[in-house]
Amino acid sequence: MATGVVLPVLLATTAAVLTPGTASSAPGETSPAAAYGELVNRTNKQMEFASFSGNGRVHRCDVWNNTVDARRANFENLKCKQQPLDPGQDAGGPGDGGDVDGFTFERNAYSLHMMLPLPTIPPVIVSKGTKKKGVWTKITNVDDASCSGTGSKPACLVTIG
Repeated sequence: MATGVVLPVLLATTAAVLTPGTASSAPGETSPAAAYGELVNRTNKQMEFASFSGNGRVHRCDVWNNTVDARRANFENLKCKQQPLDPGQDAGGPGDGGDVDGFTFERNAYSLHMMLPLPTIPPVIVSKGTKKKGVWTKITNVDDASCSGTGSKPACLVTIG
């Protein structure tokens, strides 16, 4: 598959996964198609994660990539529900981990790489750069984010879908 075709195919696949299905579940059960953004904090710093939907959105989040696929720049200040995530902790994922729609470090800038999980060398980087402290990165329900490092600037990797 040509490199120029990978991103449109990925975006179409992501949109299909994010589109609500017609499958129904019994009360209290999760649909098999349900997915949740997942976040891992392997830094020595507290970070924050947020939900951009649902109840309890009493905070504001400055999100740099507020698009449907969360892959392109579109800065917006959103209502959100913020929660702290201590070093060594995880949030989101299936089960009772809750839904993670975004993350930031309130006290530190952080480096960010968003890449496709393809077996290519070098990996296909969709977005990269440094985000200022307090600027939120949105992730979709099919993304995994992992932050690591013990220096002054944590490094975060978002693996797309």
